[in-house]
Amino acid sequence: MTSLRHVFAGLAICLLAMTATHPVAAQGDDKAQEAVQKIELENAQNRISEWDDALGDLEKTIARDEVTNRFISDGRDKIETIQLGVNTLHDRADERLKRFKAALGKLGEPPAEGQEEVPAVARERERIGQDIARVTGVIKQLELVDFRAAELSDQLAALARERFTRRILGRVDVPLDPGVWLTAWGEIVRLPSMVQARYANLELEGQAADELAEIAPGLVLLSFIVIAALIGGEVLVLRYMPARWKAVPSEDRVALISGTRFLFTAMVPGIALLVAYGILDSREDLLNGAMGDFIHQCFAAALFLLFVGAAIRSVHSPFSPTLRRAGTTPRGARIVGVSSLVVALIFAWDMVLLQGATTLGTSLDIALVQSISNVLIISVLLFVSSLGVFWVHDEKDRHEFWPKLERRSRRGLKAVAILMPVLMALGYVALARFILENLMMGLAFLTCYWLLRGYSRALMHTYLVRPEPAEDSKTTDAVHGTLYFWLRVLIDVVMVTIAVPVAVMIFTDIAWVDLILAVQQAFVGIQVGGIHFSLKSILLAALMFVIVLGAMRFFQRMLSTRVLPNTKLDQGLQHSVSAIFGYAGICLAVLLAISAAGMDLSNLAIIAGAISVGIGFGMQSIVNNFVSGLILLVERPIKVGDWIVVGADQGFVKDIRVRATEIETFDRSSVVIPNSELISNRVLNWTLKERSGRGIIKIGVSYGADVDKVREILLEMADKRREILSYPAPQVVFMDFGASSLDFELRYFLRDIGDVMAVASSIRFELVQRFRDEGIEIPFPQRDLNLRDIDKLTEAIRDAGRGQTRSRPETPQVEEKQAPQSDDVDEHGADQQATPPSAAKDISRDQDASSRGIPDAGGDPDADAPR
Repeated sequence: MTSLRHVFAGLAICLLAMTATHPVAAQGDDKAQEAVQKIELENAQNRISEWDDALGDLEKTIARDEVTNRFISDGRDKIETIQLGVNTLHDRADERLKRFKAALGKLGEPPAEGQEEVPAVARERERIGQDIARVTGVIKQLELVDFRAAELSDQLAALARERFTRRILGRVDVPLDPGVWLTAWGEIVRLPSMVQARYANLELEGQAADELAEIAPGLVLLSFIVIAALIGGEVLVLRYMPARWKAVPSEDRVALISGTRFLFTAMVPGIALLVAYGILDSREDLLNGAMGDFIHQCFAAALFLLFVGAAIRSVHSPFSPTLRRAGTTPRGARIVGVSSLVVALIFAWDMVLLQGATTLGTSLDIALVQSISNVLIISVLLFVSSLGVFWVHDEKDRHEFWPKLERRSRRGLKAVAILMPVLMALGYVALARFILENLMMGLAFLTCYWLLRGYSRALMHTYLVRPEPAEDSKTTDAVHGTLYFWLRVLIDVVMVTIAVPVAVMIFTDIAWVDLILAVQQAFVGIQVGGIHFSLKSILLAALMFVIVLGAMRFFQRMLSTRVLPNTKLDQGLQHSVSAIFGYAGICLAVLLAISAAGMDLSNLAIIAGAISVGIGFGMQSIVNNFVSGLILLVERPIKVGDWIVVGADQGFVKDIRVRATEIETFDRSSVVIPNSELISNRVLNWTLKERSGRGIIKIGVSYGADVDKVREILLEMADKRREILSYPAPQVVFMDFGASSLDFELRYFLRDIGDVMAVASSIRFELVQRFRDEGIEIPFPQRDLNLRDIDKLTEAIRDAGRGQTRSRPETPQVEEKQAPQSDDVDEHGADQQATPPSAAKDISRDQDASSRGIPDAGGDPDADAPR
């Protein structure tokens, strides 16, 4: 007991201590929070001051007209960095301001004049107001910095466009003197020795030497990676091909080999080169001045040659034409591939020489002669590569998309190859070089995109769609075809999403920060009235709809195939439950997608109420059928599998959809009946409560037949059929004394009413044979024939037999009396089989012939009278 008292006492002391120290801790937390906010505000003010100073220096340089191309490039990069920092800090400040305003809202409205407020609440309101004022001031300063940066960026962009236009459209005089060409080429050949003489004794001292010593090991390692990837990539792919690749179709195998070669010989060393350049560029003292520009151009030329060379080897495979992916002939693969490699090499060498000549300060004639010579050589090689003799021509594929695109691309390449020398002859050398540079970059970009797209598709088709050969080829081909289609769509969407921003950055003058802002604006969206539209919300809504609908479809399929078949519910009820679950899943997916898109469901309800008025007038039949379909699923007067008769149509219910119900008739045709007709009209349902039903066979026998024997035979026929129930027992009903027969009905109940036609037909076949064996006759209907004016007819026949011609006698009137025909057709339209009747004698005709001695109606066979 004493120990328990001590425990309780200790707990009480701890609680009192915690209660006493809580205000102190809270006060300490508030002070710490204020200190953090103060530090953040001071840091924000310092960064804003730095950005203002940097923008001020740029403005001063632009005002002094000391703007060089390098300054424009560096200035735009610096402005991009400032804008990114401003956007980040602005977002944080906005978030902080929202929190302060939310906290201020929790305190409620300030007291009116003459009213007092709790001191603690008043102090908190004042503190939050001061924080809001400070954050608002920072936001205003950031907006001002962003405005200045945007203005400077526009000025630099305008200067860059002006200089670019002046340089591209500038016209020079092409040197026609051969001596100028020989002198220029001599200086070009001596350029390496000039570079060596100028930079051989260059010694790095101070900060530059220290920085180079720090990054030297990393550069050496990256160089080894580049060399190993270039040498080992081809060997690794061609010698160690996976066994699975040998079993795939030829197109996929070539795509896999080409894509892997491209990755190993272009992507891996290319990334290594970019990392190396990034390391050099991060050191401010290493890439300064004209030498820095030359190193930058050397890296760009190496990267271009690396990617383009790998792409050409992967597409044309000039040294192994069997692995080519382009539509060239084997000879064309060698010629076009080697020509393309030479073009890439000349273009990369031209980039280096042109920058080297600029760095060394050589004459303009050297650059002009070099540009003209290289462009002419490249134009000739491009024209040769586009000749149709090196490409495959097949009339079967003439109108397909890719062969048509290939032919038109070759025509465009020929036009460009002819246009560039013409422009140079007119003096527009810079314009010709601009067209060539963009053509080379565009071909390289499209080739790399095409290779990676085909490689991704081949990998997916090999390892995801068909990992193993399928046994049931028909079913699996359809499934794999659908899966392959949607995976290809996914690959195209992902690659286009990545390729478009990269292409915009390469081929346009749009800054990276502007592209990021555009993407952010698209994702943030715009406000239209009370609805907020944004790409992010739309994509999120579409993704939510697809995920929820897919999940509900999965559970619906599981419900239909796994859960409901194991219950005692009939097929129709199972279908109703599954259909209602599917409709509920669609409604749930739509509601969640609308909520994810940011739309207010209350506004949607108002809009739906307004639209429902128009729907009620303009779509009455559709709404009527929809509501009728719901009634059919809930009330279930008909269900899937029922045999129903609707007007002149009858058959089995195959599906009950929202608008209409599908019925499959006995001849396997489908009849689509609107649901409203099934609700408002009379419908005969043979299987509403159960599958059993009654069948009737009608039969007539002659008056001389043994009726007890007939009854015995009919019951025997019914008793031996397994489809006929023994309870209620079959029965034979003597219906009536017919005009020509005694009429009976065999009535019986079937386990499944769907067998009524087959059972009735089988019994009738057996009854015909059994009645013949037992001598029971199924009579035909009997007729009495009465002839009027028989005397005139007899005299006419006699005269015709003698060959005399008389006026045409009046046609005797014939009165035919027909006994009522026995009902030998059952309720399903099947006629009764019967034995031929005995010949009936016409007593009147026989008596008249014997008394008057009428000759043979046919007359003399040799006479001219008709027979």
